[in-house]
Amino acid sequence: MAYEFIKDRLKEIGRTQKELADYLNIKPPHLSAVFKGIRAIQSNEIAPMAKFLQINLEAFAKSLSLNKTKIEVILEPAKTIQKIGFVEAGVWQKAQQLPEEEWTDVYYPLNENLQNKNIFALGVRGNSMNKIFPPERTTLICCCINDYPYPIENGDFVIAQRISTDGEYEATVKRFQKVDDGTIVLEAMSTDPRYTNIICSSQDNCEYQIKAIVIDYQTKLKNI
Repeated sequence: MAYEFIKDRLKEIGRTQKELADYLNIKPPHLSAVFKGIRAIQSNEIAPMAKFLQINLEAFAKSLSLNKTKIEVILEPAKTIQKIGFVEAGVWQKAQQLPEEEWTDVYYPLNENLQNKNIFALGVRGNSMNKIFPPERTTLICCCINDYPYPIENGDFVIAQRISTDGEYEATVKRFQKVDDGTIVLEAMSTDPRYTNIICSSQDNCEYQIKAIVIDYQTKLKNI
């Protein structure tokens, strides 16, 4: 079945079923049910699953509909982007941009929608997003908000920034949830209950800016 390809593809790219479930925002047992043939892949899960597996969306969707056991892997041309610093996946922390001479190359396939956009990479520190972004082992692929061609949606991962009372720029990576016109929740996704959501309300005069959208990420299985 086509689902066997998904298992094999996860092994090829060094990712786990739990990471895929977290990326799709479903519980691991639900994904396990998919592999057992009990639960079908939902239509809204096909595109993010193809992105996570780094395969062509059209070929993936067609193969699912035909129940093929093999799917052609079509990667986009790779481009060198720069890892320019680190972002704290925790409470607001001082932005950690590295001096330009310390930037490092990251290779990432960019489709035509993102060509000539301001795409950069950030390392992750802190545990408030460790369910999906393990600290020190995760590299976030980010698009500057001014170049991002789509509106921000609930569920997007964002780089948020504010100015502290000391005048320092502080940043964090969180999952974006708009509750209403006056309330934004920057959601933590942590195994540590000490990390809680950041609620930005117009009533509390919480000033912040979304500086970038996380369009993808790369994770090493071991930090060696």
